[in-house]
Amino acid sequence: MKKLLEGTITALVLIVLVASVVGFILDRPILVSYAYSESMTPTINKGDLFFMNPLSKGGEVGDIIVFHRRDGWTVHRIFTVVDGGYVTKGDNNVATDQQDGAYPLVRKEDVVGKVVTFMGHPLVIRGGGTFIESVRSKLTNLYAIGIMLLLGVLITFSSGGKERKHRGHRKRFLRIRARTVYAAISVLIVAGFLFVTVASWGTLTFSYSSTLAGGQREGWYLPGTTFEKNLSVENHAVYPFHYFIEPKGGRLILLEAREFTVNGGGKHRVDMRVSVPKDTRVYREEIQVRAYPALLPVKVIMPLYDLNPYLPLSAYALELTAVLIAFYYLAEIGRGDVLRIRLGRRSLLTKLMGDG
Repeated sequence: MKKLLEGTITALVLIVLVASVVGFILDRPILVSYAYSESMTPTINKGDLFFMNPLSKGGEVGDIIVFHRRDGWTVHRIFTVVDGGYVTKGDNNVATDQQDGAYPLVRKEDVVGKVVTFMGHPLVIRGGGTFIESVRSKLTNLYAIGIMLLLGVLITFSSGGKERKHRGHRKRFLRIRARTVYAAISVLIVAGFLFVTVASWGTLTFSYSSTLAGGQREGWYLPGTTFEKNLSVENHAVYPFHYFIEPKGGRLILLEAREFTVNGGGKHRVDMRVSVPKDTRVYREEIQVRAYPALLPVKVIMPLYDLNPYLPLSAYALELTAVLIAFYYLAEIGRGDVLRIRLGRRSLLTKLMGDG
């Protein structure tokens, strides 16, 4: 019974582990997510954790689906099924998402799963998302993944208690092998490397005004005109980085390649052309900047980046993992125990595990 329980826990941890890593790489929810707003209240309140079935992409009227729209991932109910997609609506919203052209129809390919329900009610953990968000704000996604990976390694590779008889008494020993410690350290190294990489990402921003008084002050431009702007990307690290830049919105046009390499301590000038809107007000433009260490050639990174900006991280993780595995075998790590703890018959762990 105990082995069955341990196997079940291990399987659940590994499932959540894989789903979390895949979800992080693809930047999408896989098995669980949580509500960011009150649009589905009281069915799913803000901060509630809910479960989703990623294999169910279709839906009928009344189903709650998770889909992507231009401002991020959304969980809403299907209001109407029409040719070309779904009309959706939050239970707490007065209008549908598509009313007055606010959002386009939700296409089936935009749906990543359907919320799991029981007897017509979604399975939720009240406040579970709020807790995850508080942990995430302190640990960041990569730290959280590192902890889950470490937990998975300890559960999967740690050897259990071993019984030995001595002087008529049965004793238990908890052994932690060198390979387990090395695996845990390797996970932390990979997670730390990914964290440093993502931490180097950022956004370049600038503001300007569309006004009939264009030209009278710096940053004031006549509506409908264009102007050129340049910003600098600086590499504060000691080693080279490959940079990819993407303007947000349709008002910016890059005057150079979107990819370039900057040596450690260097900087690169980014030139662009800006189309000033006809509506007179202040505008703010953003350029997403993502950097990857020059440990892999651009020819490897670029096709992965075109699919998803997080996919190059998997190539780095595989490369680093291969190096760590090679070092493991070359250094002949893993022989013998690193830590061996004798557990008394009445210890807390023994009580939790049982005498059997």
